[in-house]
Amino acid sequence: MLLFKKISILILFLFLSLLSNAQSGIIRGTVFDDATGESLPGVTIFAEGTTIGTMTDFDGKFNLNIAPGTYTLRVSFISYETIKIKDLQVKSGEVNLLDNLRLKEAKIELSEVTITAEVLRNSEIAMLTMKQKSAHLMDGISAVNFRKIGDSDAASSMKRVSGVSVEGGKYVFVRGLGDRYTKTILNGVDIPGLDPDRNTLQMDIFPTNVIDNIVVHKSFSAD
Repeated sequence: MLLFKKISILILFLFLSLLSNAQSGIIRGTVFDDATGESLPGVTIFAEGTTIGTMTDFDGKFNLNIAPGTYTLRVSFISYETIKIKDLQVKSGEVNLLDNLRLKEAKIELSEVTITAEVLRNSEIAMLTMKQKSAHLMDGISAVNFRKIGDSDAASSMKRVSGVSVEGGKYVFVRGLGDRYTKTILNGVDIPGLDPDRNTLQMDIFPTNVIDNIVVHKSFSAD
């Protein structure tokens, strides 16, 4: 009698299982890369408007059990364009075969990127670079050195540049060239001296806290 009950329960369970499968339909298919033709594992298959979905296996195959009805099937994968299969009719006990779904790689357009950089001219490295690239013999002093030394004006700082003389605490010229061959340029513009009897500009009028660097050309040039 006990054996009969077990067999009856087993038969009833199998019957209910078969009845459940008979009431649903199946969507079955395989997903491929459109360019290479290779199968794609891990692709998401989802019926929109429901919570039912699945993923493709290592061979790109999937099997989705779903109640009868009309669905929009969404097929998506990272870095690929999503495709939608609309008006897919699922009937009880029938298999909908989608055996050649092909995904194309998504075209990602990047917006324009503008990179701006500012040249630092107030460091010792910047001064050294200018010396190396200069076609003429030159020397100079940077704002970093101004802060280290503690000089308050440009004329005082120029005393520390080799080959340069400072006369009267304000007139600067290169030794061997004299006042006649001295010219002062500020941000690319020639600056005339305030003294009509001199060619050089009084450098003591420039505080060091507003100067990035002072460059001295020690040889003749077209400039």
